[in-house]
Amino acid sequence: MKTKQFIKRLPPFTLTVIVTTAILYLTLVPKPLPDNDIEWFQGADKVVHALMMLGLTGALGLDYMRRYGKREVTPPALMIVIFVFATGVFGGGIELIQGWMGLGRSEDIYDFIADCIGALSGGFLILVLWQQVHQWLWGRRR
Repeated sequence: MKTKQFIKRLPPFTLTVIVTTAILYLTLVPKPLPDNDIEWFQGADKVVHALMMLGLTGALGLDYMRRYGKREVTPPALMIVIFVFATGVFGGGIELIQGWMGLGRSEDIYDFIADCIGALSGGFLILVLWQQVHQWLWGRRR
């Protein structure tokens, strides 16, 4: 089965659930990845936070397109704003939960800022790539 057909046949919002689950695991488990000898640059965790939220916003956009966007050739601006806002709130919630849990993770305002930057970047990419992805997925262009 081709990638396009596979993506089209997934149950509604499957990609969003997968990305959300991965983010929750990576951000709430005390040591989600094994130790390694890689030396990261300062602030690498902020880049990771931004990329996770970009991925979540992108998954929301793609899942929305798969479920509701077959006829929407232009990007739905209001839905994109909702996706960006919801992703930012999700990132803020994770930071609050990290501080509350007390399992070696702590809340960090800079992680939240990175989350918001990632969510905004994801919303921007949805706007920019909507028509190209729509054409790839549904094969039409207005």
